[in-house]
Amino acid sequence: MTMNKIFLASLFLLSACTTREGLYGVLSSRPMSLYTLTEPAQTVASQVHAEVSYTQFLLIPLDDAPKIDNAIEELVQKYQGDYMSNIEIKYHTVRLLPFYGKSTWSVTGDIMRVSQ
Repeated sequence: MTMNKIFLASLFLLSACTTREGLYGVLSSRPMSLYTLTEPAQTVASQVHAEVSYTQFLLIPLDDAPKIDNAIEELVQKYQGDYMSNIEIKYHTVRLLPFYGKSTWSVTGDIMRVSQ
């Protein structure tokens, strides 16, 4: 009977949330001149997606805090582009307090390369 009570109490502590943090026209994880945006660019990949996340157990983080820059840099390097455009950033979190938690930053957008 005790396990049933613990299980039912845990269900009340389960939570999940997804929020859209924003839509951005241009993002880059490295310094970029604004003159770059005036030059013709080609779309290397459309609507690509990357995630960075971390896990908690008993409220203790098991990973480093995720950075959106890491997701952007991963995509730009993977597709050999210069910057991202038409970006949507979301934050997802799932918690089963106080036992487990997972938070994820999700980045979706187009990879652009400056024509030379």
